[in-house]
Amino acid sequence: MKMLFYLASVTLAFSASGVAAELTAEVPKGDPEFTAKAMSAAPADIGKDATIIRIGDGFAITPIKTGTNGWTCAVDTNGEPWCADAAGVEWFKAISTKAEPPDKTGFVYMLAGDLGTSNHDPYATDKSHWVHTGPHVMIVGKAAHEMAAYYPNKLDADPKHPYVMFPGTKYQHLMLPADMAGHTQ
Repeated sequence: MKMLFYLASVTLAFSASGVAAELTAEVPKGDPEFTAKAMSAAPADIGKDATIIRIGDGFAITPIKTGTNGWTCAVDTNGEPWCADAAGVEWFKAISTKAEPPDKTGFVYMLAGDLGTSNHDPYATDKSHWVHTGPHVMIVGKAAHEMAAYYPNKLDADPKHPYVMFPGTKYQHLMLPADMAGHTQ
């Protein structure tokens, strides 16, 4: 737990490869384009060996590529790419299907950033308490709940600093900005 707390208390810097592209809401139709966008969420050495999946209604999974490193990358239906460990994928499934989140700690890369969301309710359709976070990583599940008291829990979060997203809900998780200065994706 101490290591996780230390990890979450510093600004993170990652090295990725390729050329940074502006994040759009597009979900690529072709597998090569979809795979490239999904892999943009993680450091290159993780993305290249990750499982790549498409997510349908009810979190139905269609595999594109079977990976070898335990990571899974996808592009959400809103166009946001992410890569997660097994517990992170379980957490995404829970929030996507309004189920109970797993009592496990998960880790998620979103190094392409996000398009923004309402921070007070994971299912809100309005833009109240809107937060747009650039490149970041997330700690989800058990450790995030244990660590939430040590991070800002404001509905109007400052995405340039670590904060708790969806504070006070069962889906609260830590958002940790990743300093991509000097690095390209």
